Amino acid sequence: MNNAQSSIFIEGTTQNRFLEFSIKEDADLGDVRSSIASALAGDMENTMKAPHVVWGFGSALATSLFGADTPSDLRDFSPYGSGNNKTAATQRDIFLWIHGNHEDEVFDSARHHFHHLTEICRVSLEITGFKYRNDHDLIDFEDGTANPKTDDARADAALTETGGSILLTQKWVHDLEKFEAVPVPEQEKIVGRTKYENLELEGDAMPPTSHVSRTDVDINGVAQKVYRRSAPFGNLHEHGLYFVSFAKEIQRHDIQLKRMFGETDDGLVDRLTEFSTATSGSYWYIPPAAQLVALRN
Repeated sequence: MNNAQSSIFIEGTTQNRFLEFSIKEDADLGDVRSSIASALAGDMENTMKAPHVVWGFGSALATSLFGADTPSDLRDFSPYGSGNNKTAATQRDIFLWIHGNHEDEVFDSARHHFHHLTEICRVSLEITGFKYRNDHDLIDFEDGTANPKTDDARADAALTETGGSILLTQKWVHDLEKFEAVPVPEQEKIVGRTKYENLELEGDAMPPTSHVSRTDVDINGVAQKVYRRSAPFGNLHEHGLYFVSFAKEIQRHDIQLKRMFGETDDGLVDRLTEFSTATSGSYWYIPPAAQLVALRN
């Protein structure tokens, strides 16, 4: 974890600002580099000081900035599923996750980055995320229960050999009234865990279409673990979960999404998708800290 952007792994923060930027068509790569360097200047002074900032880059920009250091499996996000049950694909160019415990600090940091990037980028998505109850999703089930528990396990799930990562982000918009109309025992079958004790269902009690069943995956005996840092978001009119998932290889995201949206041999679909719609989707390269330092200099 020493090579990684340390802000990935700082837990316990309650305020989040997620920003997705699209490079303007007339932006010159030299100007893009200069703007990123200016925005980075404040971030690199003390990476352990709040607010914490994580930088990511879409495939095309990552290749332009980092060349052969960009993971070979990185690609633009494409839709999963079909018909009325599929993900949106909204690949963008620059990703920022700013988090801390004070909204004013997070807001000021977001303004700082916007000030330096606005000449070459436009903001395509801005999400203000928050901690909901005891790390619950808005459907009121605990989120991230299956996350790796130790530093070594987190690094093994999230980081490439060089300390980079491949990030999946999706904005999921919930239909809470529809979900809350379902009796709790059925909600538990949809999720695959008990609502109040947060215990995984076992044996015949665990439906193959539950969220746990569709996302708990092994390939050739290797658990396809990821490290989630998602956050609830929203207002009274639109609300849900901004999904943030770090992995050492894109395959770990890909197989989970295929299993959620019926693209594997069994054809089964994650029942949570009946109650939530993915309205955005991007893959990002999260470079190791040294590569960010090189961009700044």
